[in-house]
Amino acid sequence: MAASADVAPIEPQVQMMVDPQLESVFGNATGLLVKQTMRGCLQECLGCEAKSEFTMSHMEWADLDTYRISAEAMARPDVAYALEESGFCCRLCWRDGRPFDMVVSLGGAAGGPELFHNVKPCGFPLNCSIPTNDGSIDFPCCCLLPKVDTVLPNGQPLGSQSQYICDQNLFVPKLEYRENGQAVYVVKPETCFGGCCIACNCKGKGCLWTPYYFHDPATGQPIGGAYDQPGTPQIRKVWAGMKKECCSTADNFAVMFPQGIDANRKAGLLGMTFLLDFTVFERQNDHD
Repeated sequence: MAASADVAPIEPQVQMMVDPQLESVFGNATGLLVKQTMRGCLQECLGCEAKSEFTMSHMEWADLDTYRISAEAMARPDVAYALEESGFCCRLCWRDGRPFDMVVSLGGAAGGPELFHNVKPCGFPLNCSIPTNDGSIDFPCCCLLPKVDTVLPNGQPLGSQSQYICDQNLFVPKLEYRENGQAVYVVKPETCFGGCCIACNCKGKGCLWTPYYFHDPATGQPIGGAYDQPGTPQIRKVWAGMKKECCSTADNFAVMFPQGIDANRKAGLLGMTFLLDFTVFERQNDHD
C-alpha cells in the first residue's frame, strides 16, 4: 500500500563513525584515571581561578578500592592530556559561568596531536547571590546552565553533549549525557527521600567520595547493576594524595565506563567528567 502524502518519511538515524585516533586511545579502555594537576595553585591562593589541566591513564576495576587507587594504576603511563583554554578576565570575574575550550591531546604532556575539544559556552553558574544590607540572598539558576559539547579538531561535532540539570530536587547534583539530542544517561549519586537528598554514607568516606552513577533516563535505574556494587559504571572522586588534597583544589577521578560503548561515547563521557569537576568540585557551592 502506498504511503500517505501527509505522512513524513522516517529519516534514518545518523551513525557517527568512530575516529581512528579515539579508537586507539579509548577503544579498549575499561576506565580512565583522570588526574588534575596542581597547575596555578599559587594563582588560586591569590583569588583567581587557574586554567584546569588534566592527564589521563587507563585503569581497571581491580585498581579501584572504594575511594583509593592502587599504586599500579597511579604508575601507569598517561595516554592523554587536557588543558583548559579560557580568558583571564572570565576566570577572575565570572569564574563559575566562564566559557572554555578543554583541548584533549594524545600523550601525557602538552604538544601532542589533538584528539577532540570539549567546548563550554558562557552561561550562568549553579547559584547566584544578590547582596543586601544584611548579607546576601542566594538562589539557584535554572537556565543557561553549564554544558559541554564534544567536537573533533576539524570542528566536526561528535554529537555528544553533557549538561547540568535543574529540577525539583535542587540539593542533588545531576548531569545529563545526550547523543544527537537524545538522552542516554543521567549521572547522579544515589539518593533517598524520593530523590530529594543524597543518600547518607555510613562507611566513613563521607559525601566527598560519593560516586556518581549512570542511570537510565527513562526508568531512573542505575546502569549495569546496583548501587555501591563492584562493576557498576560510575564517576568517582578518589584520593589524590595528601599534597593535592590539603594544598590545592586539584582532584582525581575514576571514570568506569558502561560496558559495550564505543570510543566516541567514551570521549563524550570524559567531557562529562570535566563538567562534573567544573560544576560540583570547583567550589561552586561555597559562600565565602
